[in-house]
Amino acid sequence: MHELYTVLAEYYDAIYRKRAERVKMEIDFVEEIFKNDAKREVKRILDLACGTGIPTLELAERGYDVIGLDLHEEMLKVARRKAEERGLGVEFLQGDALEITFENEFDAITMFFSSIMYFDEENLKKLFNGVVKALRPGGVFIADFPCWFYGGSNGPIVWDEQKGEEKLVITDWREVEPAFQKLRFKRLVQIIKPNGDTKAFFVDDELQIYTPREMKLLAREHFSEVRIYGNLKRELAPNDRRYWLVGIK
Repeated sequence: MHELYTVLAEYYDAIYRKRAERVKMEIDFVEEIFKNDAKREVKRILDLACGTGIPTLELAERGYDVIGLDLHEEMLKVARRKAEERGLGVEFLQGDALEITFENEFDAITMFFSSIMYFDEENLKKLFNGVVKALRPGGVFIADFPCWFYGGSNGPIVWDEQKGEEKLVITDWREVEPAFQKLRFKRLVQIIKPNGDTKAFFVDDELQIYTPREMKLLAREHFSEVRIYGNLKRELAPNDRRYWLVGIK
């Protein structure tokens, strides 16, 4: 479990190249939320489950004081190297998002790439409790999560990417358990060396499925205001494929 964030950490950015190309647009939208939803000026940000720092570094390049936190040291090693290469003084900490102990330290807390889907209801409540404590009054929490009920195919989906001289062949598919609102996300990553040698890694993660209404009801127990937006706009539409949870302290 979590091979994607450990043994495949050095390949993560290549696997998520297309998503990384959209990050600038996502941060544009997040800045709209900062300006229109937060009750204070956003300067200091905590990016939870920051991974290799794709959104974290984009925020830092826009002038925010950002701390990235992730459970996996392998991902943080990549993030620190990228920050050094870009000349960005971002602090990356190893830790569990459920165990943060910050108090009134951040104007905003973010969680990207659907990471919130790893938490069941009990752990989601624990996450929200820690986030609220870490936020300053009027601060905002932002997390994205997908609509898994959208009428797309369950797969398999196959595509390839390049990392240096190595070729990656990635096969994704998913198994939805509607009665339990769980999603089994499965991925086969084949790494092909220039000489033809091949290594294969199998990812099998269990994610939680939440509707926008469920996420809003759970968050309302912890935040003074809760809003759900769709795609990259500050409204919700029936055909949205990705949602944004916004919780205001």
